[in-house]
Amino acid sequence: MPAITPWEGDQPRFALTDYGRSAECARGRLCSVCGTLMPKGPVWRVVGGAESAAIREALDAGRPYRNMAATLEGPGHRACMLYASMVCPYLARPNARRGLTAQGPDDMTAHVVRGAVRGESGAVVGFGDYEFAVTERQVLFRFLDLVEYLPHDTADQQLPELRAELARLDGRSGGRPGGGQPR
Repeated sequence: MPAITPWEGDQPRFALTDYGRSAECARGRLCSVCGTLMPKGPVWRVVGGAESAAIREALDAGRPYRNMAATLEGPGHRACMLYASMVCPYLARPNARRGLTAQGPDDMTAHVVRGAVRGESGAVVGFGDYEFAVTERQVLFRFLDLVEYLPHDTADQQLPELRAELARLDGRSGGRPGGGQPR
C-alpha cells in the first residue's frame, strides 16, 4: 500500500493522495511508496509521456534537463518506483487514463485530470535531489539534477531492472529499499 494513500474506513482510496501523509513523507525524506527513510542521494519518480519525451529530447540533444513545473507526485526509492511503474494502471500502460480528478486542480496541477492519458513512453527517472513546498491544500515537488532515465512503453519492461535492484538490495540490507523496517 503506498505510504501516501488515504483510507476511508478500512478501504484504501487508490489514485488519491493523503495530504498529511504526503507532507510527512516530504518533510521526513520518506519514500512515498514504502514510507521508509530515503538516504541522502538520488531519489526516483515515475513520469508520464510528455515529461518522458522532454527528458529524452534533452538527453538526445546533450542538454541538461530541469523541469521547473511542480508535481503532486512525491519521490521514492529506486526499487519502489520501479515497482510502482508496474502495478499502478495509469503508470503501466500508454493508453491508460486517470480515473479520478486531483483534489482541486489549479494552474500547477491541471494536468492531473479525469481522462488524461499517460502517453506513449513512461519512465522511471532518478534525480540527485528534490525540493518541496507544503501549502494549505497540497504538497508540491520539484526534482533536480537528472541522474538516471529508464524509459518504457509498457512497465513490464522494467521487470529485469527491478529484479536486479532487489538482488542488489538483498545483498546490502535484507531487501528493504530503505534498509529499515516498514512503518
